[in-house]
Amino acid sequence: MRILLVDDDPLILRALNRTIQSQAPSWEVLSVESGEEAIGWLTRTPFDLVMTDMQMPGMDGSAVLRMARNLQPAAIRLVLSGHAPMLRILEAEGYYHRFLLKPINPNQLMAILVELDSEHFESCPERARTLVTALDRIPSLPQHMVQLLTLLEGPDPSLAEVSETVSQDLGMVTSILRLVNSAFLSSGRPMTDLHQAIEFLGKKTILDLMLSRENQMIAMDSTPEGLNLEALYAHSKRVGTLAKTLVLAATGDSDAAAEAYAAGLLHDVGMVAFATEASLSYGSILNREPGGEGIIERERELLGMDHARVGGQLLALWGFPKSLVTPILEHHGSRSQDHSSLVSLAIYAAEDIPPDLPSENLFIEGSFLHALDAEELPSTFGNWTRILADW
Repeated sequence: MRILLVDDDPLILRALNRTIQSQAPSWEVLSVESGEEAIGWLTRTPFDLVMTDMQMPGMDGSAVLRMARNLQPAAIRLVLSGHAPMLRILEAEGYYHRFLLKPINPNQLMAILVELDSEHFESCPERARTLVTALDRIPSLPQHMVQLLTLLEGPDPSLAEVSETVSQDLGMVTSILRLVNSAFLSSGRPMTDLHQAIEFLGKKTILDLMLSRENQMIAMDSTPEGLNLEALYAHSKRVGTLAKTLVLAATGDSDAAAEAYAAGLLHDVGMVAFATEASLSYGSILNREPGGEGIIERERELLGMDHARVGGQLLALWGFPKSLVTPILEHHGSRSQDHSSLVSLAIYAAEDIPPDLPSENLFIEGSFLHALDAEELPSTFGNWTRILADW
């Protein structure tokens, strides 16, 4: 792995270089003391990973990361910084993959770098790696953004109202869970409960985060490559709600149920990544005659990767807890042994939607918005009981 370190403090650079070289001597490390020098190297030398301080004289870390994303989209981008204004962190959301806080334990730093190296270089096809690293954020739909901003700017919105509004939009969900699990705002433990994450951040921080997202939004197609994002987001919420219900019924554990809800909301994030990258022509997969094969098989055949793998790797790169990443990776496993956790199994069961699906847009997974009614619930829980027994 080839690493570019950027910091205006030469003592920190020497310490970082010594840590990396002592534990991974085969890695190449280049250290520079200014953003301007970093950009010079980025224009002429490929790097696998760029790690920069945020606050530096002249060109700051945000500018370095933005240029790194444009010049080398396949490179992983990390911030290693001390205190920085919250608004600066929120504005830089799409430029970095992880925010690490100074001072950092050398062993902890190396564990993160080794994890990123193994996750994103050894086992990931180059095309998929570039797709994952180049994606800055999951898009929020304008109508959802307006609804949340109106709520947050109104008189004393309840936490339940904010949570319900956030949960309808995958872009909002990923931004909030990504921020609350970053080292910059670490609560000391992985956070997988969306409701708790919103409570921890507070309405003011969420408002600032959404205003930052709104300022960076450009005119977007709500059906990129034919994928109906509004329908997909609604489908994701339905799967999350049902997975939460199944886990709670099986265990009575509200924490596990909240984790199932978050994982269900996130399970198809890889489809959004595919659809928003025009060069992949994802519409040809969505609209292809299936011939008995599912969308995941068509993705593997035509792209050499599938949305479960890409979604899991994207969230891992962003520092999401493994208890959320693993169910995303496993949610298309067709055998009980393909699921390593109850949450993963519940998402798989929740996607087993009854057969009376709408005839239109059959190749768009998010169009399957069939809502269970009271008469269907007994059969659904009967199936769940059988799946659990087999597992």
